[in-house]
Parts: sequence; structure tokens; C-alpha cells
Amino acid sequence: MNFNRRNLLKGGAAAVASLPFASAIAKPYSKDIRWDKETDVLVVGYGGAGACAAITAHDAGAKVLIVEKMKEGGGNTAVSSGGFMIPKNEADALTYLNATYDFADSEKDPELLKVFCKEIMGVKSFMEGLKPDTKLWVYGHAGFQNLKGWEAIDKWRVRGKKRGGDCLFDLYRYAVEENRRIPIMLNTAVKQLIKNGDEVVGVVAVADGKEINIKAKRAVILACGGYEFDQESLTTFAQGHKFHALGNPGNTGDGVRLAQSAGARLWHMTAYSCPLGCELPGCKAAMQIQMMSPSFIWVDQDGKRFCDEFSADGHTRAYMVNRFDPITHRYPYIPCYVVFDDVAFKRGPIGSITSGYSVNREGYKWSFDNSKEVASGVIKKADSLKELAKIIGVPAENLEASVKKWNEDVKAGKDTQFARPIHNPHKSVVHIERKSGSIVSAPLAENGPYYAIVLYPTMLNTQGGPKKDVNGHVMTPENKPVPRLYAAGELGSMWGNIYQGATNNAECIVFGRLAGRAAAAEKSWS
Repeated sequence: MNFNRRNLLKGGAAAVASLPFASAIAKPYSKDIRWDKETDVLVVGYGGAGACAAITAHDAGAKVLIVEKMKEGGGNTAVSSGGFMIPKNEADALTYLNATYDFADSEKDPELLKVFCKEIMGVKSFMEGLKPDTKLWVYGHAGFQNLKGWEAIDKWRVRGKKRGGDCLFDLYRYAVEENRRIPIMLNTAVKQLIKNGDEVVGVVAVADGKEINIKAKRAVILACGGYEFDQESLTTFAQGHKFHALGNPGNTGDGVRLAQSAGARLWHMTAYSCPLGCELPGCKAAMQIQMMSPSFIWVDQDGKRFCDEFSADGHTRAYMVNRFDPITHRYPYIPCYVVFDDVAFKRGPIGSITSGYSVNREGYKWSFDNSKEVASGVIKKADSLKELAKIIGVPAENLEASVKKWNEDVKAGKDTQFARPIHNPHKSVVHIERKSGSIVSAPLAENGPYYAIVLYPTMLNTQGGPKKDVNGHVMTPENKPVPRLYAAGELGSMWGNIYQGATNNAECIVFGRLAGRAAAAEKSWS
């Protein structure tokens, strides 16, 4: 969401904004402290990572309590597409994922990656064992098919009648709430860690407006997501501006600050998964835009094309627009505009209808024929390119020239500006328009009407946070574990600037389980 242009303090967002931000100063333990609750393992955050950590710690014999600051669980997991990567084999997965780090020159922990590739091979049986008759299915493959080992990458979902993220989290919910009856405190925000020397022994939380102290006799696991809804963190770490978000508004960087208060080393703070999307009337979250027809281009604030609009993996599109122009002192591609013709308009819904907080929680339904979005102004419509240029505020002569050049190139069989392919070279099973060999570049119609949508970087999630070891221990800058403090999920994710789709949910499973197992094995301090 765009904090510069939109008011966060509306509706349900007011509840998020009124909650206390986590402190970067831990509370010192004293023998006089009054404990309002106590447990063996305290899990902070009830999304996918928190659920997997709680399940595993419980099954290892620990008493577990989950606290969640939102009014319902799910986090980003419930509003995601619900995908998780399970490769065909460990060796090729390691080769491919190693290459994604090298491809982007991202910081990598080889031991984390090895453990991930080993543990992920058992995830299918783990997921199927969470509830009787659970069925999984393959829906996609590698996002970077130019990298060695890509053929081994499969993306899986839980089969069900709901959207993918809800199917996935409903499976976790059953395992946590119905099968194991693990207690959960909703509307409970963690304000501070409580430390006895270097050890984390509990937290200060605010439950329904009342401050309480919760003792964690074995460990605390932070599984409270990233910072995509925290303007201060975005300003400090994110490259670009006018960021919007697609996920859960509860992701306000609490875990980053809590980990800092325990002396954690931070990493991957400038890494994120970020497609392009648009604002929606009445919604806190944005919506990802997915063109279903090939007759479209992107143009910048000068009305000019600036990239190959097809080839970039959706998770990496922020990197296509976040270039700062030191001559004009602006981000010329933020916002940018997708321009398309009537054929593309009539192809079907342009907004995502499968995932995102605006869809899964705010209930926004993009019209099948796109007519509602024209009426609301989300889609700009004009009879000519000249008129469309005026509406979106770009030079008409540049927009007309961009479309003319694009049409000439595509008809001649080659994009001479940015080498956008004419046919899809990649393997996919998601959309009929995206199958291998299908046409992905087509000329815009010679006559109107024409359409445009204003595009912003719309974050699925941030990856930054505390560095962890192979057991999920939060690590210090000296590469030593912070006693009794663990992290899992998107908070301090292992993934760097290049993100393979469906590996965040996979990481939530793998490192949620590893952290839960290690936390449960800690000896009680009291």
C-alpha cells in the first residue's frame, strides 16, 4: 500500500496502526516480575511458519502457546497463492537454488541452503500427514529456466475448493486448532522481549489493550513476517518509492525490531518479492496485475517503453522499475503504465482473482469483463492514444511513437528495443496464454478504444530480518546464537534478491519445523 498517498487509518487498518510497535529495547528480567501466562515454547505469529513451528514443538512434547496480533491467523500464508516448492530431487534443487543466488550476487549461507534442500524432500509426506485425505497437486515449475537444474523444480498446492492460500492455511489450522488444540491468543501484539542476561526468557505483550508478561521456559520463536506495511522500514531499506503491498497489513516489522533488541545480525534487508500492481478503491492492500492477452506494453512517465514486459519473473518486477535517474532526480518508472487494446481488455479479468489480502480478506472482486474497474477509474479508457496519453499524463507523441514502433517490430517478428520474445520459451501449466510456445507478444489494434492502468511496485513480502542458523537460532553479528531465540519464515528469510516462487511457503514449512524441534529440545530455565 502507498503510505504517501493513502490513509492507513481507515477501517481495519486503524486496529493495526493503534497497536504498539515492537521495541528495539528488551526488558530486563527480575525476580519480582509477575508472569501472566507461561509456556514452554512461545510462538510469535500465526502464519505458515508459526503454525509449522507450533505443530512440531507440540509433537516433540513441549507446551506451546501462539500469540498473533491480528484478529485472525493466517499471515501472508493465507492470502498467498498457496504454493510451496517440492523438487524432484535434492541434488538438482541445490544446483538450481545455488544459481539463483549467484545470478543475483546475493548473500548466501551454503549450510542453510543444504539443509533446506535436504529437509524439503520430506515436506510432501509432512503435509499429507497433517489431515486425513489431504491431496496435493503440481501447478507450476521454475521461474528461471535459464539456470542449471531448473527441470527439478515443481510448485505444489493443497487441493481444495477455496483459493490456494486459504486451502494451505486451513490445513495448518486443522492441525493446530482441531487436532492438537494448541492455545492461540489473537489480538495480542508482542511489544518487547524479556531477557535474563543474554537469554530470552519471555515477552511483554498487549492483549486486547492490556499489557501482560508471558514466560517462555524453553524458547521464543519469532514468526511474525516482514516489514512491507511499515513506512519507516520501507524508507530505510527498500529501493524505490511509492511501495504498495499485497499481503497482510500486520506485517509492520515487529520481528525485525524484536530481534535487534536481542542483538541479532540482520541480513537480506533490501531483498523482497515484488510484482507490479494497482490501487483499489476502498482497499488497504493493492492488487497484482496479470495480462492475459499479448497485446500490451509498459510505458514510463515519458510515454516510452523501457523493458521486456514478459520475461521477468513476477517476483522480481520491482527491480525493473526502481532505477533512480540522477539527472532528473526522479524514479521515471514509478509509477509506470500498462497500455493495452480492446482485444486484451475483452480477454478476461486483468486483476488477480486468486490471491492477495484485497481478494482473500477485503473481499474485492475484480469484474470478469473489467467494466467495474473502468467505472471506478482503476482502468483508464480512451478512444485514441492521444486522449489516453492526456488522461495518464504522458506526452502523446511519445506514446503514439512507442505503440507504432512496437507494432512494427512485432509484425516483423522481432522486438528490436528490448528483445521481448514473440513466443513463450518457458514451461508452465498456469494459464493457457502462458503455455510453452504460445504467443506472448502481439501488436496493439490500429484503432481504439485503448486502455491503461497505473502500476506501482506491490510487495508480496520482504525477506529481511535476523540471520538464523540451520536450527533456526537467531544469530549475532559474531555468528553466535542468541540463547533461546529462534526465527522462521519471511522474517530473516534465507532468500536473496532473486526469489524462486513458492519457496517462501516452503521455507516456512522447513524452518518452522526446524525451529520448533530445536526450541522444544531446550532445557527449561525455571
